[in-house]
Amino acid sequence: NCSYWYDDVTGNFITSSYYTDSLPKWAVDFNNKKLSELYLDRLWTTLLPLSEYTESLPDTNKYEKGFGNNQKCFPYDLSFLSKPTKKERDYSILRSCPFGNTLTHDFAIAAVLGENLGKGKYTDFLSVSFSPTDYIGHRYGPLAVETEDAYLRLDKEIAHFIDFVETEIGKENVLIFLTADHGSSENPQYLIDNKLPGGVFKQYYALSLLKSYLNAVYGEGEWVLSFMNEQIFLNQSLIEDSKISLPEIQNKVANFMLQFNGVENAVTATTLQTNNFTKGIFMFMQNSFNQKRSGDVLINLEPGWIQDFDYDIDHNTAYSYDTHVPLVWYGWKITHQTILREIHLTDIAPTISNILNIEYPSGCTGEPIDELFK
Repeated sequence: NCSYWYDDVTGNFITSSYYTDSLPKWAVDFNNKKLSELYLDRLWTTLLPLSEYTESLPDTNKYEKGFGNNQKCFPYDLSFLSKPTKKERDYSILRSCPFGNTLTHDFAIAAVLGENLGKGKYTDFLSVSFSPTDYIGHRYGPLAVETEDAYLRLDKEIAHFIDFVETEIGKENVLIFLTADHGSSENPQYLIDNKLPGGVFKQYYALSLLKSYLNAVYGEGEWVLSFMNEQIFLNQSLIEDSKISLPEIQNKVANFMLQFNGVENAVTATTLQTNNFTKGIFMFMQNSFNQKRSGDVLINLEPGWIQDFDYDIDHNTAYSYDTHVPLVWYGWKITHQTILREIHLTDIAPTISNILNIEYPSGCTGEPIDELFK
């Protein structure tokens, strides 16, 4: 059992000593091919004529961040972008172009062959994450030609990988599921320009005002430690030493945050710890809440709003544009059908367990997708 990921510093796939003290020979041989160098010497142009990209805005528009320095439209010279000063190469560029998916596809094939997957007595499990579409989405948004091009190319990569697996192992011996971990928002300015709800929440401005408010109520002190992932972390040691009720100050913070434009909900950790929400936004917030690690107050922004950060696209809300993703099953024991009901990603693990007739994972919380067994 092992996990591998792409290293921005070397352009190689690496692992951790948690799994193994050294890479297996097949992974070393793969890295020695220096495919990241090959792909970063390419020119990223559109796969199809530009006129055939019908799901996108014009290639040049004001809603894309791109690579900066006017690098916001085709073609992209990856050799220049990854080595602009002729010094050390910036291998992270590969994450933000479709050839990062190509490299992942190549490594997945090497893993199947190197580990002899699907050839033994017991079931093998291979999980492959094609992450560059996420990075491209952050840089350009869901309506960009670059994003559409990335998915057109990814479709070919996945098709080739499925053909390889079926040839190598046999279609009757393979079960494949394809899904995503999240969706995406639109660029807030694009929404505003089209008379739709959206905006940017200035969290650092809000945090500054919150600190001033708490100083006015409770006296000078470092009442707020940080704001991270739409969570406010309070200084519980100072609050305890000052003999202030933690639920009281949490409620004051939550009510204060609700006054800002773009904030739809604010809920305290105490509320999430003492209630059981079974539907709506608070259910999602409670599912994400960790009593040991989460903040004292959690906020949820209005639809179309994002935090003010490096990119103009985000994906950390409970709204459908973030949570509605595809789930496709293919291969062994799967019959053709379309299931039109709400299914959770946590349902995948028990479904696979049922198909394989094995125990559910110890942390399993989902339910099997019954329709697949009919």
